[in-house]
Amino acid sequence: MKNPSVGTLADLRFWLVRTFVWRFAKPRFITLMGGPGAGKGTVATGLAPELGLSHASTGALMRKEIEEGTDFGMQVKDAMAKGNLVPDHLVMQILERTLRAPQIKGGVILDGFPRTLEQAVMLDRLLSSWGVALEKAIWLELTEADLIERLSMRRTCSNKKCGRTYHLKFDPPKVADICDDCGSPLIQRDDDKPSSIRTRLATYRTESAPLRTYYQAARKVNKRGIKCSVMKVVVPNNLMNKKQVLAKVVAALND
Repeated sequence: MKNPSVGTLADLRFWLVRTFVWRFAKPRFITLMGGPGAGKGTVATGLAPELGLSHASTGALMRKEIEEGTDFGMQVKDAMAKGNLVPDHLVMQILERTLRAPQIKGGVILDGFPRTLEQAVMLDRLLSSWGVALEKAIWLELTEADLIERLSMRRTCSNKKCGRTYHLKFDPPKVADICDDCGSPLIQRDDDKPSSIRTRLATYRTESAPLRTYYQAARKVNKRGIKCSVMKVVVPNNLMNKKQVLAKVVAALND
């Protein structure tokens, strides 16, 4: 079996994983999508260990690069600071590097990625070049009222090195307005204020429409040999706890 252009040690490791590990145990690639405050990160954090998968958030990956002052971080810093979308080719650059890491060999849950139609197409092409495919796109669909309640009552630790988030209703701090972990004051981000949230949601609906259409049209054969949509819509609400939401997502994955 020929080794296809292995240039570095990382390339060699990834080629070995694809050739020998994935040959007998196909990795699982799942994406969680939904509007701001839909709970993608919370679901991914709970779902990843349950399925034995890794959890990858492109937003978190880029913030880490910025904090570490890497060349990549400097390229995306201005766009993120202004609230703009980072160019697709840069997002895919860091995502590909992450997916090739040894700890990802069993598969990954993508948190909030892709965000554009072009990113979805690029992701499919990348996975296809590796002989694998996206298993499911889970869309978390909440009402606008629920999303506003989630976001407007969110508080964030003012200490950037900590950055822990709380919810005044669902996950409050032990002491009002104080971070449990580091004792710093909690703040409400400007984009978590109701007027800003409505604008964010309107923008999200417009930008996500082509992405929804793309995944609704995508088809694959399920475990029962039936051709079905790659996309599954899960409808949680603010009366459900984390365990109940997670159970709905698992049911959608098994459908």
